[in-house]
Amino acid sequence: MRHITNRIRPYQAMTISEMIVAMAVMAIVFSAVVPQFRNIQNTWASKQGVTECIQNGRVLMDHLNRQLSKAVLITAVSDSAETDGYIEFRTNDATTYRYDIAVNDYVEFGPVGSLTDLAGPVTRLQFTCYGLDDMDTPITDTASIRFITVEATLANSASMGQDKTISTSAYLRTNGNTTQPNAITSETPFEFDTIQANRPAILALDATHYLCAYTGNGDDGWAVVLTVDTGTWGITQETPFEYDTAQGIAPALAQIDNNHYLCAYTGNGDDGWAVVLTVDTGTWGITKETPFEYDTAQGTTPALAQIDATRYLCTYAGADNDGWAVVLTVDTGTWGITKETPFEYDTARGTTPALAQIDATRYLCTYAGADNDGWAVVLIIDTDIWDITNGPPFEYDTLNGTDPVLAQLDEDHYLCVFSGSGADGWTVALNVDLSPLAP
Repeated sequence: MRHITNRIRPYQAMTISEMIVAMAVMAIVFSAVVPQFRNIQNTWASKQGVTECIQNGRVLMDHLNRQLSKAVLITAVSDSAETDGYIEFRTNDATTYRYDIAVNDYVEFGPVGSLTDLAGPVTRLQFTCYGLDDMDTPITDTASIRFITVEATLANSASMGQDKTISTSAYLRTNGNTTQPNAITSETPFEFDTIQANRPAILALDATHYLCAYTGNGDDGWAVVLTVDTGTWGITQETPFEYDTAQGIAPALAQIDNNHYLCAYTGNGDDGWAVVLTVDTGTWGITKETPFEYDTAQGTTPALAQIDATRYLCTYAGADNDGWAVVLTVDTGTWGITKETPFEYDTARGTTPALAQIDATRYLCTYAGADNDGWAVVLIIDTDIWDITNGPPFEYDTLNGTDPVLAQLDEDHYLCVFSGSGADGWTVALNVDLSPLAP
């Protein structure tokens, strides 16, 4: 019988010396490999940081270039040597925006007083500005700035990464003509009625106060005194006054004396109405006298011109939108209003008229006549009986001539600005023949 015997074959174990040697070799290997892993990790983190810097920088520079190119006025800017720089500028809607560095080292942007983080973090934001004719000498004169370069150094988030400096430049349409003759800039607009204010009319009360009548809330007639600070050119207002609670569309104003003003407007039923407004120059409050209905059929879009101390020529679109004119008389004792016999100066059409005095008896009247074309006519007033006649009408624009306004250029020339073809803005000089009137 065969027997199998299990034997444990002995194996030789590692000695302590061999284990020490092996561990030493492993330590040498790890000491060589681990730094390489660390270097790889740092390099990757650095490249990630550079990528983030470039992306943030692209966003920042695109934003700066786009916004600055739309500015209409640079209002403040830091010196070109300032690394913690800022710039403020105004846009078409009169909002002032600002770029600067926030306390968290991010570039922030937004309306002044309401900034939000845009990109970053940055260690430097620098604005360098130049004028129109000198691109070598930095300037901070906001009225002369035409070209801006911007440099920003974006911080690399990696501990061993290098920061990235990115730059852009913007050629500004803003201030482009501020050093040129006849340039126009704007001050801060002021909202004098937050509900409605259509077809306003304005008249100077003194050097800083202006009476403004307009179509306000509910299409009612409103008036307010506006005050202009000639130091800052800021505008404020006094308490508005509702002079007609039924309707007060497209008002026209004419001065009677230092406290009283005639206001003609489209009132209840689209009829022609007039009222004397009184302005208290101590409180700038407004009151009114009894309104007068000068046309019970229709009296839209009136215009006014003073004839003498108590009489005023009023032109308007009357019945069938024809052109009508009437002399209004103000009793300066009672401030009541009366009228003379109305006169129809255009039997086809006569809407949105404008008036300018030529002499003591003649007035230039421009208006939208037949087919809404631009027409002009001289209205003649007989100052003995206050009848009105007219000279030959003249069609100054055969396509369109609505909403004209007039200004005198010299003795016999008048500038007429109007809504012409395509509802675009047009202007024309009108010449009036000043030959003596026939006896």
